[in-house]
Amino acid sequence: MAKFDKPALCQILPNPLTLGKYMKSLVKLSFTSVSASVLALLVTAATAMPSFAADPFRSKNARAIGTETQKAFELMFKDGNYTAAVKQLDIALKTEANEPLVHALKASTAYAQDDYLGMQVYGKRVRANAEALRGRDNLRAYLYLAASDLIEAGYIVKSEGLSSAPRALPLVQNVFDSIKKAQDIDPADPELNLIKGYIDMLIASVLPLSDLESALSSLRQYAAPDYLKWRGIALAYRDARRPELALDAVNKAIAAAPNNPDLNYLKGQILWMQGGKSMPEAKVQFELALKKAKQLSPTLLQEIRDQCRNLSGGVQCAESK
Repeated sequence: MAKFDKPALCQILPNPLTLGKYMKSLVKLSFTSVSASVLALLVTAATAMPSFAADPFRSKNARAIGTETQKAFELMFKDGNYTAAVKQLDIALKTEANEPLVHALKASTAYAQDDYLGMQVYGKRVRANAEALRGRDNLRAYLYLAASDLIEAGYIVKSEGLSSAPRALPLVQNVFDSIKKAQDIDPADPELNLIKGYIDMLIASVLPLSDLESALSSLRQYAAPDYLKWRGIALAYRDARRPELALDAVNKAIAAAPNNPDLNYLKGQILWMQGGKSMPEAKVQFELALKKAKQLSPTLLQEIRDQCRNLSGGVQCAESK
């Protein structure tokens, strides 16, 4: 499993090409609609509440998030409905402006719209709320600080190019340091392990000698909710070109979130990787995602269209209008 100390980070990213690849992967993993969960899952509610509180991560010692914010979160990550989530975020901002998760999600949508200055502005608001949590909920405070540093690193790389990666690297180290401090408070926290698991997965994908199974242990053991845990594992196995294991994981994610077109798209990619007899079902999965074209982000929609057309020999696939 990846170690989050400064010497380790300097040792694993000594080569400028590796550093650039790492930062590019980090930004993509953090902000694209397919994997935006890394950014948004770095944040959640500010105060501890009874176990019946609305918390997408915990069944015990739950934290509360605003009702409107929770709706936006689940629209984006459980339902895969980017369009509705963006509208819901505007509602949440009117009544729950002090909720850090709102601003983290807004940073994610700003990135999707190539609004990098807006992304930075929302990141600073996340940080302000994180500082306010110190002494009241330190685990969440550290997660929020990690989120704000991750957003700022993404802003630097996207606005200035990959040549700026060395300047962004200290911010990435801050992310690791904050996560380690949160881990010292509660190493079995589900949200923490979801975040840490995705970062371990990223490092394993960039560094060929990394132990993938060890990198996935945080996701497997403690992470929640299931639809994000299993999606992360499926992504890791897909990138490692192990389609059988990826298919098993994505099927578990779909069982937890059966209406999410992002997951249909991911399953289609995995089946396409398998090739042979899996190709017809890959097209079926792409078309299932395209049936919900109206709820996808423009960037993801075009990506699915292009891949489905390639799979179909240049013929455009059917989609909802």
